[in-house]
Amino acid sequence: MDSGWSQFLSENASAIFALVGALGGGILSFIAALLLKKRDFNLATSGKLLDRRIVAHENVVSLAREMRVMVALGGVSEAGEVRRAPQVMISREAFEDWFTRFTQLSLNGTSWLSTATKREVNFIQDYLVTLNMYLEHVSSDKFLVLGELIRQDFVDLSSSLEKTAFEFFQRGVRKLKPDSLSKWHKYKRAETEKRLGATVLVNHQSAFTQARSDG
Repeated sequence: MDSGWSQFLSENASAIFALVGALGGGILSFIAALLLKKRDFNLATSGKLLDRRIVAHENVVSLAREMRVMVALGGVSEAGEVRRAPQVMISREAFEDWFTRFTQLSLNGTSWLSTATKREVNFIQDYLVTLNMYLEHVSSDKFLVLGELIRQDFVDLSSSLEKTAFEFFQRGVRKLKPDSLSKWHKYKRAETEKRLGATVLVNHQSAFTQARSDG
């Protein structure tokens, strides 16, 4: 039996090796195709996720730049600067429309923003909520005057927001995965209170109180 098997192998060695080679090649080709398919799927998925992250950060940059758009009020301030106010403060309707736009755009992209950008967005939302509260019962025709008062806040906040968003394009865009959602999305309360306390808005709350009293 062993002799017959050995003779069979000897006589058909070339055919057997060819069959084994073909079978092995087929298996390797199948495995390679699966790996390539998996890689293509991962690349396509990563590309779609990256697109969403890019759009979310581009929206934040747009919001930051909108905060820096100013309207001239005419004349020069006591500091010798041209009097200006944020365009979004031109009236109550303009402010509320823009506040809604800021909230919607930032919330739509929350899951795709870097942690640093998300925290800055949330801080600005805290600022805008505070501003909106101060503006309650203030006549719409006083918004520009109050806007001139807090102009520097808008400049500073837009710059810090734009900076964090651009940090994503400089470094974070190379990451295929978004930042973990488990990371806390806001600054620590002490830091938030410290930054809000340093704003012109909070330090000049009395001007808003006076504006309400003047009707």
